[in-house]
Amino acid sequence: MKTSPRAVLSIVLLIGFYVLGLGLVVALGRLGLSDATDFDGGVLVRAFLLGAAFTLFLTLVFALGSVLLARPSTPAGVRLTPELAPELWRIVRELAAQVASREPDEIRLVDGANISVTDDARLLGLLPGRRRVILGLPLLQAYTVDQLRAVLAHELGHYSRWHSTTVLLAHRGRKLVVATARSTTVPIVRAALTGYARLHVAVEQAVSQQIEYKADQYAVAAAGRDAMVGALREIRVVAAGWDEYLERHIAPAQESGHLPEDLFDGFAAYLDARREELRSSTSEVVSAGLAWWDTHPPIGERIAALRFVPDVTVTADGRPATDLLADLRATSRELRTRLFDHTAAELLPWDRLIPTMAYRSARGLADPLYQAATRLTGHEADLDLLLDLFAADRYADLARELAPEADDEDGLHALVAAFEGAVEAAAVDSAAATEWRHSWSGPPELLTTSGTPLPLGELVELAGDPDSVPAARERLSALGIRVASTAPSAPTPA
Repeated sequence: MKTSPRAVLSIVLLIGFYVLGLGLVVALGRLGLSDATDFDGGVLVRAFLLGAAFTLFLTLVFALGSVLLARPSTPAGVRLTPELAPELWRIVRELAAQVASREPDEIRLVDGANISVTDDARLLGLLPGRRRVILGLPLLQAYTVDQLRAVLAHELGHYSRWHSTTVLLAHRGRKLVVATARSTTVPIVRAALTGYARLHVAVEQAVSQQIEYKADQYAVAAAGRDAMVGALREIRVVAAGWDEYLERHIAPAQESGHLPEDLFDGFAAYLDARREELRSSTSEVVSAGLAWWDTHPPIGERIAALRFVPDVTVTADGRPATDLLADLRATSRELRTRLFDHTAAELLPWDRLIPTMAYRSARGLADPLYQAATRLTGHEADLDLLLDLFAADRYADLARELAPEADDEDGLHALVAAFEGAVEAAAVDSAAATEWRHSWSGPPELLTTSGTPLPLGELVELAGDPDSVPAARERLSALGIRVASTAPSAPTPA
């Protein structure tokens, strides 16, 4: 990539940024020591100005040092040796030669929807360091080999020897300027440096985007246009899916002291079940909140630009990218262990984890309701007592006791959800329902011993009218659900 006038101007602005920063340090320091601060209260003003000068100086030094000297920490994950992934190493070496990049020293498998190449370089990349290929296993589970080749060619292409040193310095200098401006804490100084940083980004933006578009061309040359377009579209789906999967299924399990044995197999199943919903919820249009310091063009713009890149004929390889790992099960298990080795969570297969978590969730809804009923009546609560309160038309009283901060409508919603949990927990405790049907898109559904879903909606409707509470009791009895002594022991208020 040829040196552009913008790249040269970016380097000039990089130097000017630190000239501005040091100039502000000198100006604040001289003002703090000048006679202009010799007035009542001037001691505080002088202290503020000198403190701001000292803080800014430290910020400039530390920001510069962190970029020029510091090396990124090794990400938590599994190192893939050539013995563990011989075909993957062959592909990476082949692509490195194709884009004129130095071969990586290491390939590391991590969690998350990310594929990147890092280099422990110093002095804005002038002194090369240890180079790593970082592969997110969730993304490998969604990619074909062709799509993986395309993204690897793109990432390795960022370190191509075909890029001029001036272009790379301009791109890396941008990160230095932004990091310094964002880490400044003194409001006035931060505003000045941020304004200059925005100017720098505006000048350098074309250089960063040129680097990204050029890397996309490397990807097309390595794997074809369709593979790169598919990879760009898929990464949004996987990123959204991985975050949802962790939030909805892993975090609640971990909070209760459990984890699935097959963390990544579970995600693959989750992604298969939710792919179309996730795809429709993501967009190629950049969001309005895109950070001004972002170096990447929006994915939609990159896909549009790829339509003008000459396509190449390649031998298609539509195998799952995980086929490049010699032992996927053992590797994913080791990665899960490394990610959660600091926890004492019990590992369970999904067919045991789902009922365990579902029952805990039901009990977690029911227990506060029983406690509210106990406080309201002074008697130890169970499902029988709840039905007595419903028959007495004390829904509002119970809702206010259950959720005192909620308004009437939200309180009744909380009451309904808690009653559903109480019925589910009672059904399990009574052995009237023993199986939970799992769904990746919603809560698990409790099945009765006859294999039909527990009729929660019907029971809520019957219990929601004092006149039909007797019918609710009969329906619960017909289902084999005991209404007495299904609640845990609750303290009786004094």
